[in-house]
Amino acid sequence: MLAIQTNPQPAALAIDVGFGYTKAVSSTGGKVIFPSVVAPAGSPDAFDRLDKSDTGYRVRIKKGIDGLLEEWLVGELALKEGREVQYFQDWEKHSHPAHDAVLLAAAVLTWNWPRAGSGIMGISNPALVVGLPVDVWRDELQREGLKKHLAGLAAEVSVNGNDPVRVTFSRVYVYPQAAGAFLTVPDLPDSGIVALVDVGQKTTDSAAIEIVNGRQRLVKTMCFSINKGMAALVEAVREEFRRQTGAPLPPQQAWETVKSGSLWYRGKQIDMAPAIKKARSEIARAIADQVLAGWGERADFVRKVYLAGGGILDLPDLKNMFPAAAVLPGPQWANALGFLKVARGLAV
Repeated sequence: MLAIQTNPQPAALAIDVGFGYTKAVSSTGGKVIFPSVVAPAGSPDAFDRLDKSDTGYRVRIKKGIDGLLEEWLVGELALKEGREVQYFQDWEKHSHPAHDAVLLAAAVLTWNWPRAGSGIMGISNPALVVGLPVDVWRDELQREGLKKHLAGLAAEVSVNGNDPVRVTFSRVYVYPQAAGAFLTVPDLPDSGIVALVDVGQKTTDSAAIEIVNGRQRLVKTMCFSINKGMAALVEAVREEFRRQTGAPLPPQQAWETVKSGSLWYRGKQIDMAPAIKKARSEIARAIADQVLAGWGERADFVRKVYLAGGGILDLPDLKNMFPAAAVLPGPQWANALGFLKVARGLAV
């Protein structure tokens, strides 16, 4: 006889697979964030070295009944131990072969799935909401293609050597980034045009609504993506390093340099702080200029601008470049939390 698990709360899961970080939250309180980076788990040494002091995940995936077993290092473990590290570079990141590895790892880490072969039904399949950059989301083939793929996804997944669980989703919805973050705004004004700017790793998304007599209307011409985000800061650091040393700087080392302001190279400490400060200001200005240009003549009539995304934490100057701007609480989580609100509605 099949066992049945009941869930008094809506079974809902939201996963925001970003170019930089993957964020996931669930209606049961699960929450996880890790770099959107993977590497084939070809070396057994990587798992042998995984202990309590390390972070990151070793993920084994078998899709369908006859699917081949895939093994990936995901997140920090891929950065530390992976030999063929893969980043999401294209706007259509969901078509990357490793996209499912990142998404399934996040799903397993935030939901109580049944063990593979256990026969448990019910709580095993939450509704899932994911996001796409606004301009990619507009493309029906991309949007519906991702939805169809995830709706048909059934996999047995093991993380860090734990028993494999079976992952499927009851319903899938694809939501535009920035619009998801809009759902978390705590203090919308009662009238006027309100915009949200979501700064990510590779893209920045804009969304806007007009509020009239308490009713909200989407301002479609102010909803778009621009191809600039925090990755531009990493590239600026790599370029400055090459200028000073003549040598290339790996992307992960560049990220660490952004945080620390300096690095050691061949026994010499190289101060990158002035270059980083200059790059932050220039990138913030470039993002603001492109977004304001996209808003056109409406830009001067925006009542409030909300800022979200992990990129806003590294580009604080942006707050002074938009009228009446405010940073959302927990800006890196804004889209995921907004997606979860949508997922709860689907699960009812």
